[in-house]
Amino acid sequence: MRPFAGFTTIGLLTTAVAAVTALAGLYIGYQAYRGLRRHDSPPMRYLSIGLLLLFGVTYVLAFVGTAFLRAGNLPLIYQDYFRFVTRIVQLCGVSSIAYSLYLTRADDQSHRPRSEAEDR
Repeated sequence: MRPFAGFTTIGLLTTAVAAVTALAGLYIGYQAYRGLRRHDSPPMRYLSIGLLLLFGVTYVLAFVGTAFLRAGNLPLIYQDYFRFVTRIVQLCGVSSIAYSLYLTRADDQSHRPRSEAEDR
């Protein structure tokens, strides 16, 4: 039995692009981790967690879930559950990135000298 017998050409191309996207997401997550190790600050920690969740975990989760569903190893009824979990992980990633930007802004404002108008 051929492993790609049930796939059309566009299905194979879509699967290949999804696999490359998942690998690129893991690479972005790895680079974020390297940045965290270099600059161990709270904003960088939340930024790297967010990038890893958003680009690494969600793409791999979506790719693996799609592969299991297409291969028939998992019933189609679980498709909505995979989609829901993927969206929750995306929300956590985006929230973490937003929080890191908030921390960066708060940190910048605390180091900025106050003007006379702000003191009044």
